[in-house]
Amino acid sequence: MKIFNKIFYGVMFSLFFTNVFAFNIGIAPTGFYTSLDKNETHEIMVTNNTSESMRVEISSEAASEWENYNIGELIRIYPKSITIKPNGSRSVRFAVRGTKDLPDGEYKTKLVFKEVSGKKPQVMSQTVQNESGEDVAVNFELLTEVHMAAYGLKGKREVKGQLINSEIKKDKNGNVNLIANFSRSGNSGLAVVADIEYLDINKKRVGKQEVKIGITSRNATAKLERNLVEIPPSSKFIRISYKDKDGLKLGSKELSL
Repeated sequence: MKIFNKIFYGVMFSLFFTNVFAFNIGIAPTGFYTSLDKNETHEIMVTNNTSESMRVEISSEAASEWENYNIGELIRIYPKSITIKPNGSRSVRFAVRGTKDLPDGEYKTKLVFKEVSGKKPQVMSQTVQNESGEDVAVNFELLTEVHMAAYGLKGKREVKGQLINSEIKKDKNGNVNLIANFSRSGNSGLAVVADIEYLDINKKRVGKQEVKIGITSRNATAKLERNLVEIPPSSKFIRISYKDKDGLKLGSKELSL
């Protein structure tokens, strides 16, 4: 029987949750929002959730759909590589250099925390058959890669937008996903918040919550998707009012669950 060894990176995307535990790595806080008008330093704590020492490499790269507004060159990371003791934590600092060279507006970069294979990586084995019917054992080294966002604002934030459409989609596991498309103009992305009312079969309110949907790109049109949890059991409809974090009303929609 042939044996193949593969490295599998479990990737966790994160945006402004208090903390996140992704496979072997814990991160807190998960990203930051910084001023580009002055120098600022931000600190992120990285935790090793395993019983073995771990090495993590930290870097930045352009975020998807923000390639023209990347601020990776303005961020100094130190240290760029850390070794963490079992169940221990270490801090990483991000020094952001203020600049006068950028136009006013919102910018972004993606921070990457990548676990580097050590002496005893976690291994998952699976046997499969190749085209000739021969058994092949595949060993996967389970490593963690965490992606998070760092946003920067130069000058004054100016943004306008409007809801284009919204819908509910359910996956095969019964998870309820709220999808919304927006038009946008200005020098920043829309930071969308939804005020949600849950309605029963008679359109009577049975629950209410405020949900942070996410931050759009600076493209003229943008799509956001968010999984909805803690839905009251008797809910048959939802009534959603979308707004930007600064209070700009974007539109509303009533949808069936």
